[in-house]
Amino acid sequence: MRIAATEQAAETVRLVLAAGRTDLVMVLSNGCCDATAPYLYDHYVPDPETVDVGEIGGVHVLAPRWLARMYDDDHELMVDVETGVVDDSFSLETEHDRRFVLRAKR
Repeated sequence: MRIAATEQAAETVRLVLAAGRTDLVMVLSNGCCDATAPYLYDHYVPDPETVDVGEIGGVHVLAPRWLARMYDDDHELMVDVETGVVDDSFSLETEHDRRFVLRAKR
């Protein structure tokens, strides 16, 4: 699995850092509501079955091992951003009316 990011996604990570958040990590979650949506957390404690799959703006991107195994290095997933969203997520970028999304890059 390879992770890439749009410039807008990298800029969003920088925006959250500039707002004073520290010790950030992005997690490709396997949560109940958003499947593999990227979540940006501070002070996150990863599960032992989590692996590092990339970096965006100096922030490590983590994924469950099972998810990382689904994609070989020929598959690149793109982290992008949607704007003007409802602040209804635990992910930190929603404080700035943005939401990370994961797209398959072809």
